Amino acid sequence: MKKLLIFLVLLISITNSFAQSNAEADSKAKLLVYYFHLTHRCNTCQTIEATTKKNLETNFAKELKEGIIVYQSFNCELPENKKLVEKYTAYGSTLALTPIVNGKEAGMEDITNFAFSKIRNEEAYSQGLIEKINNYIK
Repeated sequence: MKKLLIFLVLLISITNSFAQSNAEADSKAKLLVYYFHLTHRCNTCQTIEATTKKNLETNFAKELKEGIIVYQSFNCELPENKKLVEKYTAYGSTLALTPIVNGKEAGMEDITNFAFSKIRNEEAYSQGLIEKINNYIK
């Protein structure tokens, strides 16, 4: 009986600890990085996607692994993406940052113009993208 009681106390303690760590993880700021594209893409659009993904994997690997940053690419022309495309008013190549605060989307920043204006200078693009992402997750 005493062993059972000790086991139950330990189990409750572990469960509470797990619940607390999950609550802390859920309360972390999150950032959705969504890239929308058409089926047929130009070299610049492909470079924006590849460079964005490379920067995330290089500079934010931990945040990607922990789910603090979520990166996804969507084809605007596929029917299964229709609602998301409409929600983001994506029209072909669109790069969007959406912060998640307290479990809810807190606006959206369309950085497509930034991407197209800087992508020819990978260093400038990377620095700007990293800065923008850090502003959301720090």
